[in-house]
Amino acid sequence: MTDRPTFDDFLRLRASDVRLARLTHDVAMPRSRGLEFVNGEAPLPLPQGLDVVPVDLASRSRREAATEEAPAALRWSGRGSLSQNSPEDAAYDFAIAAHVAHRVPDLLGWFQEIFAVLRVGGVLNLALPDKRFTGDMRRSVSSLGELVESDFLAPTHPSPRQAFDHSHHSITLQPRQIWSGDTTSATNHRRGGADALSLAIAREKARRASDGANDHNCHCWVFTPFSFLDLLEGVSRLRLFPFVISQFAATEPGGATFFVCLRRDSETDPDRLERIQIDAIAYVRSIAEERHRMAKIFACE
Repeated sequence: MTDRPTFDDFLRLRASDVRLARLTHDVAMPRSRGLEFVNGEAPLPLPQGLDVVPVDLASRSRREAATEEAPAALRWSGRGSLSQNSPEDAAYDFAIAAHVAHRVPDLLGWFQEIFAVLRVGGVLNLALPDKRFTGDMRRSVSSLGELVESDFLAPTHPSPRQAFDHSHHSITLQPRQIWSGDTTSATNHRRGGADALSLAIAREKARRASDGANDHNCHCWVFTPFSFLDLLEGVSRLRLFPFVISQFAATEPGGATFFVCLRRDSETDPDRLERIQIDAIAYVRSIAEERHRMAKIFACE
């Protein structure tokens, strides 16, 4: 982005943009160094003074097709070592990933690599699609077993199952239609059209995935806000997850996105770190559940 706002202009933008505020939660201002995962999309309007390295999951051809204003300085597909793809002195204060994590085949490996390049106290801010209000509404949420399997297999591309589910079960309904209850024709909105065509497209995508083709449009993982917390608790107890959750914002009425802030804690003892992780998850879950309860009360009045 060649024309980034001044710090004062950024503060004004953030005051009126909840998404921007949540994606920059706990980012040290006005000066710090970080990563922004863009996946071929336009970057956030981050202020001058921040040293931001864009990271693109997309292929070269897709990146070149994106806006010329924001070329990615670093390409990392989500597999292999992020630190080896970064400058030798890289130690980042933050990482921002809006609608990226669910596209990464090896999700736990992706988290671990980002953790490795963050300084102690550094944060990873996520925006994640809530499957209940997106084209993934007909898909089942991702399971702990699937995460564990991917951690063992360390996939380099979407699995045939992930490609099949994404193609065959995705629909084209918009969040506003889902929130309004207009889902009666959901089966007629499959991305592949009629059942037979949809199934054929799904099978072809699954075949391409098994042949090693990368498709960063594929939604490898499917979450709701609380299913994501369940997964974080599960992988924390298995000691497969390095971060501590510090902020959580469930999907707002009319929206389709929830937000998570993860912190690299200074604790290195595995037992103590696990207790910190579980307590933090329980805390943000209790707040989210109370807000959900109050929202239901107000909706009934």
